Amino acid sequence: MVEEMEMYNKKEELAEMNFDQFGIRLVSSMNENPDGFEAICFELSEKWASLYGLLRGLAELYKSPVAFLTNNHNKKNFTFYYKAAAKKEISAFLHYIFGTLDKEIHFRKALSKLLKTKIRQHKENEMLFKSLS
Repeated sequence: MVEEMEMYNKKEELAEMNFDQFGIRLVSSMNENPDGFEAICFELSEKWASLYGLLRGLAELYKSPVAFLTNNHNKKNFTFYYKAAAKKEISAFLHYIFGTLDKEIHFRKALSKLLKTKIRQHKENEMLFKSLS
């Protein structure tokens, strides 16, 4: 009875959390299965949708014995499997994954600004050369 109440509280906490701040939308969560893993199924929010391919690659490359990601390419969502007892490893895993995605977002913003500046300078140079000829 106590375990059922704890699982119910976990589900309520998950439902109340604002996962959008992490760039994801919660699809579902699953209780511990026979392998000892719990699971959370999520999809990327619009902010991070362009990073789907990168997250797929990270999911394939980085697997921990206590936490890993799988993806369903047809539904474009991911399932995060974890062992609840390994909080430190889970935290490190999530920090690595979402830290990498966050760095990629910042890189893309900086690259976009750089490209816009280069294009603007190129146009200004063309106008200058035309006026000199």
